[in-house]
Amino acid sequence: MKHNVEGRFALAAATALVFAGTALGSATTAGAAEQTCFPAPKPVMSLGFGSRYEAASKSRSDLDEDSDAKVTKALKPIDEFIQDLAKQVTKAGTEKDIATRRLYQRCVIDNVYVWAKADALNDMKTPNAKLSVPSRIGGIAIAYAEARNQVPGLGDKQRTIESWLLKRARETVEFFDNEATKGASRNNLRAWASLGVGEVGILTEDRALVDWAIMSNKTMIDGASPDGSLPLEMNRMRYALHYQLHAMTPLVASVARLCNAGYGKGGADIGKLGTMARFSIEAVKDPKLVQKINGKSQTVKPGLKANLSSLAWLEPYVALSNDTKMERELGSIRPLNNSKLGGNQTALYQGRRISCTITAQN
Repeated sequence: MKHNVEGRFALAAATALVFAGTALGSATTAGAAEQTCFPAPKPVMSLGFGSRYEAASKSRSDLDEDSDAKVTKALKPIDEFIQDLAKQVTKAGTEKDIATRRLYQRCVIDNVYVWAKADALNDMKTPNAKLSVPSRIGGIAIAYAEARNQVPGLGDKQRTIESWLLKRARETVEFFDNEATKGASRNNLRAWASLGVGEVGILTEDRALVDWAIMSNKTMIDGASPDGSLPLEMNRMRYALHYQLHAMTPLVASVARLCNAGYGKGGADIGKLGTMARFSIEAVKDPKLVQKINGKSQTVKPGLKANLSSLAWLEPYVALSNDTKMERELGSIRPLNNSKLGGNQTALYQGRRISCTITAQN
């Protein structure tokens, strides 16, 4: 009898330990998930604002400080969301523990799903809002792309997210083809639209979107001057170099990502793209190169280290071009980060060589 009582006590104690361990394990898993993710922000549905620049400024180089502040405030929730997504992508890329890495990647999927399910960014009330959203769609799409294939069993979440991205991408094409001004349809804004549309095209294997991005990139490169400067950006007076870099960022990333996905260079002149890259770097070192073109001192501070986020495109460029001289330039300024390109570009591209051989069949 004594042995039976002792046995029952032992069994009860063992069972309690099992339950306690299970509860502790669940709490630990929940805690880990909480530590590796961030709460999804409220989806932004509608935007409507004017230009950052004074209405009388034909070159769009005279900033209206009040309007600029309003635009920044309106876009801030979206930009912070993209920054948080990019941080998750970067953390996943450096995480050695597979389970924790998967939590970072699932965090990206789950947060994008919240916005997709709500049909976020579906009401752009002004042309300037329509011009601003494509780069944000691109940033979200790239973060999603970097996580999607690493997380199994997405099912309805994948369908919802990609259906949402397709709608936003097709709206972008419609706007730029039919409503955007002549300048906007050919300058840095078109390059950002191309990156977003192309990324969605890659994700969903929508060849029409891919071809639109390829055509847009070719047009941008063909329009560059022989010295590598972009005429429409050089017209932006003291902001010229700022916008040259702002155009190079999505342009280079788009060409690299399309090549990496197997769509080839799509007519993009990689040699001329190299000329554009070298002009941009030399101008960052000495902005007077741009001042000689348009007669205005530049807002960009001289020096590579003073412009790290604006130079993150150098990583996909080197991976694409195998430009060894440019790679040496990178040595002193790595790592390079840009949230709209998926976070840490050094982690994504260093040591890689991207082929522009056509392998995609769709």
